[in-house]
Amino acid sequence: MITPLDDTRRALLADERRLLAELRDWLVRLGAPEEQRQALADSIEQLEEPFLLVVVGEFNAGKSAFINALLGQEVLEEGVTPTTARNGLLRHGEEMTREVTAAGLESLTAPAGILRDITIVDTPGTNAVLREHEELTRDFVPRADLVLFVTSADRPFTESERAFLEAIRAWGKKVVVVVNKVDLLGSPEDVERVLAFVREQAQRTLGFAPEVFPVSSRQALRARLEGDGAALEASGLPTFEARVTATLDEAERFRLKLENPLGVGRRVRGEAQALVDGRLAVLKDDLGTLEVVEADLAARAADLERDFRLRLSDVEKVLLDFERRGHAFFDERLRLLRIHELLGKERLRKDFEVQVV
Repeated sequence: MITPLDDTRRALLADERRLLAELRDWLVRLGAPEEQRQALADSIEQLEEPFLLVVVGEFNAGKSAFINALLGQEVLEEGVTPTTARNGLLRHGEEMTREVTAAGLESLTAPAGILRDITIVDTPGTNAVLREHEELTRDFVPRADLVLFVTSADRPFTESERAFLEAIRAWGKKVVVVVNKVDLLGSPEDVERVLAFVREQAQRTLGFAPEVFPVSSRQALRARLEGDGAALEASGLPTFEARVTATLDEAERFRLKLENPLGVGRRVRGEAQALVDGRLAVLKDDLGTLEVVEADLAARAADLERDFRLRLSDVEKVLLDFERRGHAFFDERLRLLRIHELLGKERLRKDFEVQVV
């Protein structure tokens, strides 16, 4: 985390942690997907970490070359094939070191001044042949405090880049765009046309206009290694550094650090709201179905009751006829002239069944 913290910043951090913890608890109670809960948990944990600058873009757009130019030394491997197989975390160190952590991240240190205040993450290409490379990139973006999107001047803003930026938009990240390899373009007019195209497409995709910087990373690194100030200025990198890295003072880094988990929180809250809305829609449909079933049952009950009343009348008529025949039978048998017939029980039973029952 950025230090030292005054009372106001401590209070802001405490409030944000409390709100995000409440949201996390609600996600658990809701049964939200594990990836949403993990993204929120990672963003809360990131509040304690150094400022994180995540560099993304297609492979061969020059991400590693751009980072090397920022550092002023060849720290990352460059190539025309996907050379970044895992997310690389670059931190400040008195000497260059490289190791793979238990989490599968490549941890590097370099004696570069910019790394004293900022941790830089080099990610696999968004269009890498190996799909797990792209998944690594997508998993790491939610943790970013600032996203630096690198596109190549010779094939600016491809469809895969548009789709990736659209995914970044959902996380509410601050995005800065670098158009790399501008030295491949023929004239300043060509550069301006490419920049205008990238600005238009980025604004249409992100919903806001990010800052766009033309840079020649290889020219910048070569100029720094050779101490050629004029060539370095012509590369466009000093303009980027003056407008971006130099403006990332402690207050700005703290503001972006706070905004990062808030953006993640808004994203997962929106997804959770969609989940709740979906469940409510299902319940609404079920309630509608139940109302139809209950109405049908009520109609059937009314029909049964009406039919029962009709059948009951028939039964009552049968019983009345039975009673009438019974009375008539015994009235006749109880006459004095036929009293002797009462003594023949078997005959009396048979006559009763025939005449009455």
